[in-house]
Amino acid sequence: MNKIDLTSMKAVAVTGATGFVADTLIQKLIKLGVKVHAIARNEGDLVSLQLKYPSIEIFPCPIEDEYLLRKAFSGCDGVFHLAAIKGVHIAEQHPLKTIQTNIIGTTNILKLSVDGNLKFVVAASSDKAEKISGVYGASKYIVEKLFQEFQSINPEGCCYRVVRFGNVFYSTGSVLDVWKKSLEEGSELVITDPESTRFFWTKEEAVDSLFECISNMPNAQPYIPEMKSVKIGSLLHEMISLHGDSSTKIREIGLGESENKHEFLVPDVSSQFAKQWKMDDLRKVLKGESK
Repeated sequence: MNKIDLTSMKAVAVTGATGFVADTLIQKLIKLGVKVHAIARNEGDLVSLQLKYPSIEIFPCPIEDEYLLRKAFSGCDGVFHLAAIKGVHIAEQHPLKTIQTNIIGTTNILKLSVDGNLKFVVAASSDKAEKISGVYGASKYIVEKLFQEFQSINPEGCCYRVVRFGNVFYSTGSVLDVWKKSLEEGSELVITDPESTRFFWTKEEAVDSLFECISNMPNAQPYIPEMKSVKIGSLLHEMISLHGDSSTKIREIGLGESENKHEFLVPDVSSQFAKQWKMDDLRKVLKGESK
């Protein structure tokens, strides 16, 4: 495989461009002098994104539409693929939509990598692809396998790379995002299992891992970055100490059928026994004082 040098590329596409992590990715690409084709389904969010970053081109394009993708990829040297149905519970309730977006949409991108001039495609996967307990994890497992298959189909034409993500602090719709809004409204906090653990990192760390992957990985096997974990009960306690008070009500509902008590990056690296976030560092991140 050829080495991927982003600074030599004229333009790259970002799917899911209006998402939480994509904003930081786009900032970094612009600083490198790379033209960005921002792809997302929401027209209003795309317009807002272009007002923030006037140099980007925007494409209101669901990745399920291969023909619109073809237009959006025109002139691009590579793709950062972040678009997905990400909510575990949403995926369980809407498996067909999850398949359309996460699997068929990804397949559309990969097919265009064979037909076009793309030098790389790098995608965000999930730790939930390791110990599968629901539709979302299963869809990401299939995405990883698709990347490996296209590497064998098109071994010299394009570099295929995948990064396994953990949870990103305050990402849209995540437990921290929901808790923060509940605390601002003074409503009760809902927690599944206080003893469960999850891998967490910042959006800056997530973006850095994408760049590390395309620089260091020789193939389409999942890139497994180092991530620290935290007990969900400890995370809740810190959120209350920062944004709530002694009157905050908590309701424990237990884990759903599609949720694991502990996640795995690989079979022998679980969130239960991985390196834990230090409380001082965790507080800084939760307060927005650390990147």
